[in-house]
Amino acid sequence: MNNDQRVRSRNDDIPVTINFINESSWKALLLWCDYEGRRVLYASIGAGRSCSLFSFLTHPWLAVDSTSFYPMPLHVTTRKEPSNALDITPIDSPSVFTPIEQYISPQTPGLICVSIQLPVLSLAELCKRRVQTVYAPEHIRQLDLPHFLINSLLRPLAVPWDRLATNRS
Repeated sequence: MNNDQRVRSRNDDIPVTINFINESSWKALLLWCDYEGRRVLYASIGAGRSCSLFSFLTHPWLAVDSTSFYPMPLHVTTRKEPSNALDITPIDSPSVFTPIEQYISPQTPGLICVSIQLPVLSLAELCKRRVQTVYAPEHIRQLDLPHFLINSLLRPLAVPWDRLATNRS
């Protein structure tokens, strides 16, 4: 990917608080896209938990599964008066959330609520993830499976380490 096309933060002086709510059954990692497009680990959110982070408009965020690093869909959520019913606003890219002014509610200025959902995965991906989380590599080698499946299960997780920053800049 060309560096100019990489998702990155832009300078902005409008602060926001983002409340990430993990509505999935997986532990999620929150990554901030820095000014160079690197992913910076900011928080880990357990299933059913939430985390509030200080940010700025135009600063992109991602949520990924802590085990497989699969991107997790993000949705802006607001409460509609008077029924207090939940309204979900779709985001242009379901796995990257960039705060914009339209997401700020007059009822809660400066606060944006974002729900983290389970990703939609194929049955093969779900099975692979389950085996990798239940069995250690030495036990996977002993399973009565074809060699190509064992090799696939033993492959390390595809983590974009080259795009992860070592510290918060």
